[in-house]
Amino acid sequence: YLGFIKGVVDSDSLPLNVSREMLQQNKVLKVIGKKMTRKALAMIKSLADADKKDGDEEEEEEEGEESPKKDESEVDKEDGESKYDQFWKSFGKYIKMGLIEDAANRTRLAKLLRYATSKSGDKEISLEEYVANMKDDQKNIYYISGDDKDSLMKSPSVEKLLAKDIEIIFMTDAVDEYTVQHLTEFEGK
Repeated sequence: YLGFIKGVVDSDSLPLNVSREMLQQNKVLKVIGKKMTRKALAMIKSLADADKKDGDEEEEEEEGEESPKKDESEVDKEDGESKYDQFWKSFGKYIKMGLIEDAANRTRLAKLLRYATSKSGDKEISLEEYVANMKDDQKNIYYISGDDKDSLMKSPSVEKLLAKDIEIIFMTDAVDEYTVQHLTEFEGK
């Protein structure tokens, strides 16, 4: 599922005798694979965290003084999308597929997911943000899957939940239904 990442790994501990069978059964190669997956997910998570941090700083600037200095990330935001939003639009399906395939890293991958909600407008938010926005008495995460957000908004069950002022996640991708089957819980919800 991380096939979109390309790179070269140099290792002294791999044998010089190389055959497909030996590589498939080599324990060192399996360890390298696990470490590389974790490192790639950590890099993606840091990209998402930087996006979240920039969003928090932007809100503080709107409340306080305007900063005269602009760096590259602010210029990117003026174009409309943050770096993680661009990444998510390009590779979000791969992350969702990874959630289905990779049980060992499921919690790490779940933190990278982004969905549109009934209260987020056009912006997609993480499950962490959704849980943080939940009411104190809300014990479950509410979601609905379908073709597009507009048709989902017309659903009677969505209207009932909106009347109770409960935020709903809209899952409009075909992979989302399978993703939810494998992600049965997020942060105890």
